[in-house]
Amino acid sequence: MNGLNDLPRVVLVGTGVVGLAILKAHLDSNVSVCVSDQNQDSLQAAVDSLQLDTDNWRINPDSIGPLSVISLSHQLGNSPRNPTPSPWIVIESIPENLDIKQRFFRDAQQIFGDDAILCSNTSTLRIGSIGNGLPRPDRICGMHFFMPVDQRPAVEIVRTSETDDDVTAFCRQHADRIGKSPLVVADQPGFIVNRLLSPYLNQSLLLLAHGVDSDRIERAALAYGMPLSPLELIDWIGTRTMFDAGRAFWQAFPNRIDPSPIVPALVKQKRAGRATSAGLFDYIQEQRSPQLAPQAQAVIDRYKLDPIEFTDDDLLHLLAIPMWIEADLAFRDGVTQSLDDFDLAMSGGLGYQHPARWRGFFESLGRATIDNAIERWSGQFKSMRR
Repeated sequence: MNGLNDLPRVVLVGTGVVGLAILKAHLDSNVSVCVSDQNQDSLQAAVDSLQLDTDNWRINPDSIGPLSVISLSHQLGNSPRNPTPSPWIVIESIPENLDIKQRFFRDAQQIFGDDAILCSNTSTLRIGSIGNGLPRPDRICGMHFFMPVDQRPAVEIVRTSETDDDVTAFCRQHADRIGKSPLVVADQPGFIVNRLLSPYLNQSLLLLAHGVDSDRIERAALAYGMPLSPLELIDWIGTRTMFDAGRAFWQAFPNRIDPSPIVPALVKQKRAGRATSAGLFDYIQEQRSPQLAPQAQAVIDRYKLDPIEFTDDDLLHLLAIPMWIEADLAFRDGVTQSLDDFDLAMSGGLGYQHPARWRGFFESLGRATIDNAIERWSGQFKSMRR
């Protein structure tokens, strides 16, 4: 593309649900961007969806080098030209496929140069694997946003063993620039948030299979401090992404969970979640059905486990304590160097709210209660084993 140097230095690639939300976060912070997608109709849909002023945007029909993408660029009128421009930062939200992402970043590094900062919004793939084969693997890191992006202030900045310190620092600054709280983590399976989240969500599905009503699971989650039911959160994430994240967690930590077959069954039935108005719940005009969808209930019935009588406290402990155990293991593994990061991950990444914050919840629960729950349930659930 001949006019590459005339484009804003922030390039967002992919205009799906998450990509659109990331674009909005930049616009809300008055950051000029270039948005790229392989499909011009998707770019036009982004303009229409966000009601963008077309006087300030232009669609560039030429491809950017071998990327075969069409770009939509926006330069704020009050953005001064910097005689010493900042490095390019490229943030992708393209399909969660390792080969696709590797090809994309090879092309991106060729186009934007060795000094460009390359960021992946992946939630399930290792950043080191994505960067494998790059001439400059030290220029790639993760920049993982959380849905809904406008309600989740945290962003995981994922650094590999090769990531340059200046890349990490620039990504932290960029997160600050768009009003996000950067959470620097190591490139390990699940990073922080998904590592804690995977056993929690899987546990909610196991409780369903053991005969627990979805309303009781929701009440226990709210009492814990979560903003919504874990079952509704699965629909927000999407069953395919949930399946990929759960598989990555299980492959990395096979002794930590017994994967529920409910999510892969929903994927096979094309109940993808909120984005398609059909997941564990049905959605009409973006409103969740009061009860589980009949088709989802049929899947749950197919994978029923022996019924167990749980008290409300049991449900609270079985949802909360696996996350506490996983945080302890993640800290020992060096995913983060600060225990405070777990509070930010829970509040900023998952919307957790408790007067004493996340770690304070477990302090109020008390060590004796935690130990008793682990002793009682560790034989039944892998996620309750230390």
